[in-house]
Amino acid sequence: MIFELDKYQPKLHHDEPATPRLPYIPVLNVQKASIIYWAEHCVECAAPDCYHTCDLYEPRIDLRCRRFAFGAFKNHNFPSTRGYGVEIAFKKWAKMEAYGNLRLLPHGYALWAEKLVEVAGPVANFGGMLMARITGKPYWKAITHIGLEKLVRRLDQRLSKEGLPDAFLLEVYNPTDQTVRMQLNFSDLPAGGQPKNGLMRISEGFSTTISCTPDYSRHEVDVARLGRLADSGRQFLISMTPEGDTNARLVFLTSEFVKFAPRVKDSDARKVKCAVFDLDNTLWKGVLIEGDDVVVSQETMKLIKLLDERGILLSIASKNDHDTAWRKLQELGLGEYFLYPQVSWNPKSQSLKTVADRLNIGIDALAFIDDNPFELDEVSRALPEVVCVNAGEMASLVSDRRFQGSATADALQRRQFYQDAATREAVQESYGSDYLGFLASCEIKLEISTDSSENSERVAELVQRTNQLNFSGRKYTRSELEQVLADRSLEKYVLKCSDRYGSYGTIGFCIVGREPDTICVQDFMLSCRVQGKLLEKAFFHHLLERHNAESARTLWINFKATLRNRPAQQVLESLGFRSCEPGANGFSQGMFLGSKELPRCDVVQVSCNCHADSVVTCLANH
Repeated sequence: MIFELDKYQPKLHHDEPATPRLPYIPVLNVQKASIIYWAEHCVECAAPDCYHTCDLYEPRIDLRCRRFAFGAFKNHNFPSTRGYGVEIAFKKWAKMEAYGNLRLLPHGYALWAEKLVEVAGPVANFGGMLMARITGKPYWKAITHIGLEKLVRRLDQRLSKEGLPDAFLLEVYNPTDQTVRMQLNFSDLPAGGQPKNGLMRISEGFSTTISCTPDYSRHEVDVARLGRLADSGRQFLISMTPEGDTNARLVFLTSEFVKFAPRVKDSDARKVKCAVFDLDNTLWKGVLIEGDDVVVSQETMKLIKLLDERGILLSIASKNDHDTAWRKLQELGLGEYFLYPQVSWNPKSQSLKTVADRLNIGIDALAFIDDNPFELDEVSRALPEVVCVNAGEMASLVSDRRFQGSATADALQRRQFYQDAATREAVQESYGSDYLGFLASCEIKLEISTDSSENSERVAELVQRTNQLNFSGRKYTRSELEQVLADRSLEKYVLKCSDRYGSYGTIGFCIVGREPDTICVQDFMLSCRVQGKLLEKAFFHHLLERHNAESARTLWINFKATLRNRPAQQVLESLGFRSCEPGANGFSQGMFLGSKELPRCDVVQVSCNCHADSVVTCLANH
């Protein structure tokens, strides 16, 4: 991993460098690694235009915006495989971003290349500054950043004889006492796209939430999870963004694609990633289809929980009636533990293949536990790579080294990781027809309140930095915003959002005025973090239903197309808004919608803490 160590500013680093409280045990079986160049970016970046309008703009030596408090600090208190960790304190709106590079190098070569870049960086900076002075072009000041990005993209395009990596490996140290949640996102390069079935297009890729608990945590993402992004020659982006508005402080030890050393072929040394159980006289005592009152022993219950805590996934391969068996598992409180259960009359070997395919793991990572010698023999003959265990020997699995799993912090979350991933995959597969059902399952909550001193800073950031979902395209200076907030003739709404995956913090700001028979949305900004969650629809419907004392029949929004807010226009078009025709409908610009044309948004729960104000007059010039 390569960070912008040459942009570190000691004068800005006021806290003591982080010091580990526990010994670090690195991943020792990394055989090959890729070169990833991590740079500091803004969640809502419109460079270089935003450099002139944003209060948060703080120029680095290369004139790019400083979004890390002091840059990337080389912390030698952490004896990683590199001999150091990279300490970063995220400021508001900050994220780490890099171009994906799947080309592998021997691990030693990759570390040597990183050292070479570290030495060459200051030299390239000096040359860039000199050229900028000679030519008068600021472009040269960022030559190190531009050159490294181009190098990584070119490396990724070259064909590799090493094949694909096994995983994206992230090792992090959290020096604070609070868990830090981050969105880890792999996405294709930004491109245009049209709404599909009235909804925004979802880009190719994979996203997950990672929890960095206090002290060390380790996270792996199988390359298979990247889907088409892992195709040869396809370029993509990787980003890590702290959740909500938190100012996270973390030390990164590893953040790259890796290939692990080959597994030991001795079957006794293989690590089991998924244990697949039969049901009758195995997971429970008795035969369900014969009407037995089946029960799960305390020993089996402890084994299930222990394997789950070790990060070993669990599934089922049983010849039974699916609905009856699943209902019984739910009654016994075990349903949540099993992923992709295969309950049918198919051969057990076929069921195991399905489990491995759905989990994207190898057949040789499976173990099959059954009481029937015939079933064990059928699986061992058809799938000799599978570890077959007689149900009578289940007690020995506690100490069997093949079933030791992992002792990392991620082990406790591995099942949840797969369950979340399965949900997201379902969205991709059913996009359009079942997307609303997925949104409903997310338990999205929209909280609406009036502006206050508590959220004034966040509102200032939104109005200055929002681009894709900035409906008017306008950016406010600090003084202009203060005038708007002080204007009592205008209604101001602050929007916050959360779902069952976590909080997104303050994500929107809206300025509303009134004209006879019309609600006028003068400005509306939403963070791109909540794009595609139908919050716009929920908010507009709420305005018409709860903030419409005069029963206005038209909702007008001040939409002005810019180079960056095409997504905002697509949202309005998908909701049925129409462009205003001068002289035909009373407005000279923007888009409008009849109050009866916008149906309720049932997938978003809306709560409003606003006080009822008197009807105000819209001062906008239509």
